[in-house]
Amino acid sequence: MPAVETYSAEKEVSEKDTVSITHAARTYQAFPGSRYALPSDDQERQRLLLQHKTLRGIFGDKILFAPVSLGSEDKVLDVGTGSGTWILDLATSVDTSVSMVGVDIEPRLFPTTPPENFDFRVESVTRLPADWSNTFSLVHQRLLILALQTQEWPLAMQEVYRVLRPGGWIQIDESTPWYDEKCPGKPCMEKLTALYRCLARARNLYVDCTDDMTKMLAQAGFVDIQTKSGIQKMGKWAGDVGVANRVNHIGVLRGIKTPVLQAGGFGYVSSEAEYDALLEGLEKEWDEIPGTEKELIIFWARKPEV
Repeated sequence: MPAVETYSAEKEVSEKDTVSITHAARTYQAFPGSRYALPSDDQERQRLLLQHKTLRGIFGDKILFAPVSLGSEDKVLDVGTGSGTWILDLATSVDTSVSMVGVDIEPRLFPTTPPENFDFRVESVTRLPADWSNTFSLVHQRLLILALQTQEWPLAMQEVYRVLRPGGWIQIDESTPWYDEKCPGKPCMEKLTALYRCLARARNLYVDCTDDMTKMLAQAGFVDIQTKSGIQKMGKWAGDVGVANRVNHIGVLRGIKTPVLQAGGFGYVSSEAEYDALLEGLEKEWDEIPGTEKELIIFWARKPEV
């Protein structure tokens, strides 16, 4: 494996200016204008199921933090619902009369047999239906860190504000990114982190969105903004939970392999085999060197009554 190189601005290249590296590509969504970097196949569906379990475990199986009481007159919207794991889970703890809507730009991940009070639709959070204004009591959004471009985040906040009823709540579950400087003694992680951030820059994805989430919510008009954070530990050193977190997060990095290789590897890898070797090395690093962690932050806020 080539020696790990430190990121430099000289490596910053545009996806369109490079030659794609041959590899076994996975299936990705093709929603017009989307820069979403993760796949939409059955392998990703299984990863999303694991991800939901690991994230739910961080907070003692609690998935709803917004202080909303849901009854027969209420509607819930799950933005970027994917396979619907979060909203389907929520449905087990609320009355069946509550109307549930999940939206995503990729319908291939939608559940095949949703309950009767569910509706899964192809929509973008940056342009929700006009007739949804002041409709929902709760809007949930989780892990769009590799989906929304920098300029799309404020639009998403404004759209969610619009479709919420006065007094309604938004809950956003978002992860901190991988940081270049937090990989001492882990050369595979250092290189994969550099690839992750190169891809984010090339697609203008705001992977540092948690830094500004509170500000963006306030600018959209939300009040009573609150947060809670939890830590995901990676590797065998953290027990079964650490192994599950490791499998999930390596699954994310495996998921971005196609866009990275299609962009020519950003000067860090030159073949699919080299990328796969990095993933194998990362698994070993996380298992054998204690300390790799990632923060998940829950944000919730209210749309004013007037």
